[in-house]
Amino acid sequence: MRRPKIYTTLLAASVLVLGLAACTEETDGGSTGPTKITFWNGFTDADRPHVEELVRRFNESQSDVIVEMTIQPWDVINQTLLPAYAAGEGPTIIGIGAESFAGYVSAGAWAPVDEVYDEGILDTATLPAASIEATTYQGARYGAPMVAAAGMLYYNKSMFAEAGLPGPPETMQQLAEYATRLTDYREGDEANSKYGFLLPDHGAMPHWAVLLWADGGGVVAEDNSRSLLGDPASIKAAEFWTDLVINKHISPAGMSGVEADNLFAAGRAAMVINGPWSSGAFTQAGIDYGIAPVPPGSAAQVCAAVSVNMHIDANATEAEKRAAFKFFEFWNSPESQIYWAVNTGFPPTRTDVPASAVAENPTSAAFSQAVGARLYLQGLTMATQINDDVVIPTIQKMTRGEGSPAELMTAAAAQVDALLASG
Repeated sequence: MRRPKIYTTLLAASVLVLGLAACTEETDGGSTGPTKITFWNGFTDADRPHVEELVRRFNESQSDVIVEMTIQPWDVINQTLLPAYAAGEGPTIIGIGAESFAGYVSAGAWAPVDEVYDEGILDTATLPAASIEATTYQGARYGAPMVAAAGMLYYNKSMFAEAGLPGPPETMQQLAEYATRLTDYREGDEANSKYGFLLPDHGAMPHWAVLLWADGGGVVAEDNSRSLLGDPASIKAAEFWTDLVINKHISPAGMSGVEADNLFAAGRAAMVINGPWSSGAFTQAGIDYGIAPVPPGSAAQVCAAVSVNMHIDANATEAEKRAAFKFFEFWNSPESQIYWAVNTGFPPTRTDVPASAVAENPTSAAFSQAVGARLYLQGLTMATQINDDVVIPTIQKMTRGEGSPAELMTAAAAQVDALLASG
């Protein structure tokens, strides 16, 4: 799985989506055969065959519903989803990342699904709290979990042993100390340098947000009312980690998530935060790695949550909605989630699945131990603008030494506040 990028033209297309309600034709009235529903998602990587297997199992398990699935890259989905809805050709179910939620639901693209919970088809007590929160808008629920995970700390056991380190860091301060100790930077020979703790700033889980959260700062307040980038705690944390990048060379500056994965897989990095989807590549590369929770900072122990959820077309018929509910129930059943966890390394969406049921896959078992999972820029329709136009450029300027963190973070906070006010 690669995380989907937020579609930035959602609000402009909302009129198209909302206008469909008056012209969508009922297709299942009087039908005596199974209800056919379509399902789009972006699971194009190693987890694809397991999504396909679960859909196959669902279709064979009953005769009332047929799911016809299309898997395509996330960027293609984000470019085509709203136009497809506008043309009456969108999927009945879309599986997509939580970071896209606010824009699509505010555009009127998806139907509320409160019945799936009110009728006991799914029980919120057995599902990830972050996923339920991520699919709730103005008191109504608009989706069901598909996959949920949180960033964990991968560490290279061989590099740790060579440095005489007994195990993963237990605090953020210790992580910084270990990162410095594990770095072997060779100026002018970066191709052979080794790094202590990789800090990608784009195309990756939000490492810098985690560092700010851990020490009491952040990007945006929990109520989305204002930016936290200019707060003293945020600036102090940014100064600390920027110094380690610039002066201790614990990580290359300006790197992408793919570049970070490649460095770790090459045995040239001791630590990186990532999700379960990277474990297969690291194993295939022959890296002897461990997985541990992101350690606590001075204020909190937190990690970035990833939640891909399933939503229903706002103009789905009642029969299509009921068919989708049936698929939601199957996908989130204990049996399906044990299969998914064992075969992909993701933790199950069922919080009541015992650890022994997924012990066959140590990655899944490890990721079930994540602490303090938090969604990044949750509930913001302008999340892409804040992240891509403000946060990433600010981090890159800081780590290239193009201004002090205090100056750059204060200016970034003003930019974010302007975006929040305009939204």
